[in-house]
Amino acid sequence: MLFRIVTAVFAALYLSTPAVVVAQSAPSSSTISSNVSMERAVDQLFAQWAEPNSPGAVIAVLQDGKIIYSHGYGAANLEYGVPNTPSTVFHLASVSKQFTAFAIHLLAHDGKLSLDDDVRKYVPKLHDFGKPITIRQLLHHTSGVRDQWNLLALAGWRLDDEITDDDIAHLLFQQTELNFAPGDQFLYSNSGYTLLAMVVKQVSGKALPEFAKERIFEPLGMSHTHFQDKYGTIVKDRAYSYARQPDGKYQYVALTYSTVGPSSLFSTVGDLARWDENFYTGDVGGEMLLGDMQQKGKLNNGRDINYASGLSIGKYRGLRTVEHAGGDAAYRTNILRFPDQHFSVVVLANAGDLNPTALSFGIADIYLKQLLKPAPDKPALDDKPEVTVDPKILDAYAGDYELRPGFIISISKDNDHLVARATGQPSFPMYAVSDTAFHLRVVVAEIVFDKVAQGGAAQSAVLHQNGANLALKRITISKPTADRLKAYEGHYYSAELGVIYNVFVREDVLMVHTPRGDLGLQPDGVDAFSARFPIGNLKFVCADDNRCNAMLIDDGRVKQLRFDKTSLEPIGSKSSQ
Repeated sequence: MLFRIVTAVFAALYLSTPAVVVAQSAPSSSTISSNVSMERAVDQLFAQWAEPNSPGAVIAVLQDGKIIYSHGYGAANLEYGVPNTPSTVFHLASVSKQFTAFAIHLLAHDGKLSLDDDVRKYVPKLHDFGKPITIRQLLHHTSGVRDQWNLLALAGWRLDDEITDDDIAHLLFQQTELNFAPGDQFLYSNSGYTLLAMVVKQVSGKALPEFAKERIFEPLGMSHTHFQDKYGTIVKDRAYSYARQPDGKYQYVALTYSTVGPSSLFSTVGDLARWDENFYTGDVGGEMLLGDMQQKGKLNNGRDINYASGLSIGKYRGLRTVEHAGGDAAYRTNILRFPDQHFSVVVLANAGDLNPTALSFGIADIYLKQLLKPAPDKPALDDKPEVTVDPKILDAYAGDYELRPGFIISISKDNDHLVARATGQPSFPMYAVSDTAFHLRVVVAEIVFDKVAQGGAAQSAVLHQNGANLALKRITISKPTADRLKAYEGHYYSAELGVIYNVFVREDVLMVHTPRGDLGLQPDGVDAFSARFPIGNLKFVCADDNRCNAMLIDDGRVKQLRFDKTSLEPIGSKSSQ
């Protein structure tokens, strides 16, 4: 997605217990399973991936504890032409979190821990941040702990390096600051679930893979499910992940995690059907535990959030939902449950261009059509033919537009078309469909500029994306002088990452050399810049005498990461200038 600030918003609804009385009668499983037209409609949703030379997905539609439709699309392995089938094993990515959370709740109901315990009781190597971080806050992403994947990227790791529990632990234990005070905000953090896996091991004496096997997978008969804590382990019937490239072809994307907790669970749609049904029966854990697991988190100010122990609690077209999606490498997964209808959808995919959340709800639209409220109207962004626009009009649109403080969309002209660049993201071309409307080529989004008087410049625009209409206002960004750019130059060290960045000027452009190469910095305000991932937003800390001695990085899931200017130089740093 081009503009990452447009994210899914979960509706607020409290889910009190896992076993609920059906408020609206859903079609019986016998009626649904015999309706071939519904199955064909589902197949149509996945038609573009239902080819032997394409990766794809496996889906399962569940009603009243039974799989009423399951089907595989595309290939599990393109090299050998192995098809995806209902028995194919997938890496589940962040869908794994609900299993880690379940393990914690089992230990809590065993009386082995309290959800309000300070995590340092079990992980004493974690820095003392001055305020306790509770297990409950880790479960709900309200801990303030910085995200491990962003930290690794900032430290110079590639996510296809082999990453172990020890690698992540070492990085987390180096952190001396939080994104915010524990309990003040909700911000998704994979690190919290790595810490929870450490808690499971400390309390139970068993690593998470062993504990989950004994207490969850074996009791539920999930014989094709396991947490994988060692990259390279052979997994029978595994799907490999593939990402679509700019030329339209797919490329294999390696996943080399040797770490568990926030990710690394492998399973099938059949095993996940057993897991889903346990939320109704409580056969493992009991109804009280399942109810506790679905209680939404609460912030320090008393406000509820819509996240609960690895589950998102929401509402869709009038019906309550419980879901969670995941994405690692090119795996894309989602489990969507409508508890009052005893209806669920599982989508497991190995195609990086497949949106499992949208497709899960698309399947629900088909099967629950008679129960769903009308869908809200959304502006149509259908493909339209490209038109030619007077270059003088394009000039009038070029400039910087603020969506919110700190998030700028910069519009520039490149020959006969416009280019859009959002804060911390790459540049993407746009094509004109009218004198005022321009479509993005890489995402379903449109920017519509206001009418411009001859010789004038557009002062505002509207971004249409994901059904939202977001106002953009032209701003003037002060460009730093050559002397100011020179003041930024130097080497900056982060003790929390153990790395040095080199800031330098190349051809009047401020650059930063990271362990993985050079990135250009684009001015966003006074001493403020942005760059593509993993930098995001960068702000220099400067004195009145034009001396700059530190910089702070905020890339979304890592905030206010400090780098101090140092006389140290990494070997080979001068070669980047």
